[in-house]
Amino acid sequence: MPGAVYMDKLENVLYSADGDFAKSCKSIRQSINGEKLKKFCDASIEERLKILQDIPEADFNVKPSESIRNLEKALEFKEKGNEFYRNNKYGDAYKFYTKALQHCPVNENEPTDPTNRQYSIIWANRSAALDGAGLYAACIHDIDMALKFGYPRELWYKIYKRKGHAAIKMKQYLVAKEALEISLKNVGRSDIKKEKDRDNYRTKVRKQMTVFNVTKTLYNTDLVERSSSTLADGQDGDRGLSSKLAYDEEGGKQRLVAVKDIEAEDVVAALDPYVATVNVSGGRAGGKICPHSLEKMFHPVPCSFGSEQLFGSEAARDEANSTYHQYEWRILSNLTEAGLIERSRLALRMVTMVKPEDVTKLSAAIGKKTAEEKEIDAAVRTFNLPVTDISQEETIVSSILGLYFTRHLAVSGYIRHPSKSKTLNAEETEVFKLVYTALLVAIRHTRKIELLEVPSDKKQMLEDEVSRDACGYGIYPDLQSILEAGTGEKSHVINWFVEKKMVFASFRKLEKGSKLVLFADPSLKPDVVNKPNDMITFRCANELCANYFPLKENTKEKIISCPIDECGIKTNIWERLKLIQRLKKDFASAKEEFLRNELTLAKDILRDTIDEWDRIIIRPYREVTQAEALYVKCLLCILGDEERSLVEGNQMGRILNTKKPTNIMPTDKDGGDSTAIVKA
Repeated sequence: MPGAVYMDKLENVLYSADGDFAKSCKSIRQSINGEKLKKFCDASIEERLKILQDIPEADFNVKPSESIRNLEKALEFKEKGNEFYRNNKYGDAYKFYTKALQHCPVNENEPTDPTNRQYSIIWANRSAALDGAGLYAACIHDIDMALKFGYPRELWYKIYKRKGHAAIKMKQYLVAKEALEISLKNVGRSDIKKEKDRDNYRTKVRKQMTVFNVTKTLYNTDLVERSSSTLADGQDGDRGLSSKLAYDEEGGKQRLVAVKDIEAEDVVAALDPYVATVNVSGGRAGGKICPHSLEKMFHPVPCSFGSEQLFGSEAARDEANSTYHQYEWRILSNLTEAGLIERSRLALRMVTMVKPEDVTKLSAAIGKKTAEEKEIDAAVRTFNLPVTDISQEETIVSSILGLYFTRHLAVSGYIRHPSKSKTLNAEETEVFKLVYTALLVAIRHTRKIELLEVPSDKKQMLEDEVSRDACGYGIYPDLQSILEAGTGEKSHVINWFVEKKMVFASFRKLEKGSKLVLFADPSLKPDVVNKPNDMITFRCANELCANYFPLKENTKEKIISCPIDECGIKTNIWERLKLIQRLKKDFASAKEEFLRNELTLAKDILRDTIDEWDRIIIRPYREVTQAEALYVKCLLCILGDEERSLVEGNQMGRILNTKKPTNIMPTDKDGGDSTAIVKA
């Protein structure tokens, strides 16, 4: 993970080359060039603001967006969704139903308000599309949302049958039985006119319920869970460094040292970002990742204010609403048209995460080590991240973009008393200074938030590296001190993300007192010269002795006595050479298990093999290096496969039931039945 970034060209860093802001920035910079640029960059921030306000092109005419809620438009999207559904195009149907939800007026404060009828029907129709697409957990979510917003009682028989079907697919048999029983009870009060048709429908439901006859005891199968990312010796909510680590000083520099023995796979650090945003400039995140939690979205919920923003859940949306989103929703479309990308959006969010009434407190705290008020402590630590050697490019672009953002915050509701003239007032000027600082911090301290890309077939993975895809970006205020102390020649950890939480786990055993390296610095050269491939450095058989014996792999030595007087113990080299042959066979066996996709078994073999190697030799040795590289790959592949299992298992019902026999699945399916959706 690289350190600070110094930018001489901010195009495609803060903004895209083809957006509206790029054009405005270019026009403004034509008024500030040559000697004027040097004077501009040498001026105080107040003087730079005054210069910009006198440039006509910097008079950004900002128009906030209004709510897109419109019933006529919503019904239009709904009908398009219905058409795709009838043609079994569930993915397209899902997209248009989602658009319909975004546009449909709703009274969220009174979910059972009769005016919510169409809103509830759209949720139900989208559940049918999700069921057809095999996303059963998302289907159940949408059904529950439809019921929450007053789905018509005469249609309950239909939606509860679908819920029962999806729950059976998810092996949630208790949930399924309850849903199908409700469906049966409501057939009599349904919109089905003829009694014969009602009886036929009851027969269909009872046929689905025959799955429950396989066992006397019904149960819900446990869903897939992620591997623990809890800090070693810590609790679930702990963040920062594990208590097994501490800062120590060596040669005037901080370093990370183990204060307890660290085991392989111990989580040694877990960090939350102060701000994070989804990838908007590339990758596969667009529309698939929640912009708040950065979790994968299967049943997105619309913005409650009426913007086009979607969230992964109501909880994520409500959390965003309570902080930054209430100030950003009206300007999001402007940011997209302007071509503003992740770092600039993170800078804006650094400000909108702060309550407007706390802006003055934050401004006063910048430059101080700690905040006097706990509520703004995270903001202070983020704004105080080091920014030095600011280039002219950074100065002018951050100043222009700072004014652009300030104009937007004046119309978004963040600035409580916006100026009625073109000149910023005191409150706006204070916000401008914060935005300018935030942009410099974002340029230097933004980190990628990545998804592991692991194929299900591992045959090519022995040679290939595990690839990563940036789904988002974040600023981690606690990372800087760890980066400074934990950088060295070679990293001892793997790094991955649980949604937006940054996690580090050791892949090596480290004894108490050892230095831990979290970040490899390519500029550091190894202290040890690479040894010939046929050399092995054997440890003394006395575990308390630090002596060692460098020998050739084909040595004829059988037993060596330690020359140190305090030791004198004999080391059986012959036995160790035989052990090495067995360890090589174990390594070959681990490779075979890896290729068979038995990753956990391969990982365990490698872990034991590496432990045994470390017991008898001193690194480096090529076999150990290779075994450790495959061990690391196993750990990353397990994490990547786990993410796939969370989708395939917790969304599609492909859950391996290790406790009880799998019940027989029914073959009937709601998907494709044109009666499953509601037209009215």
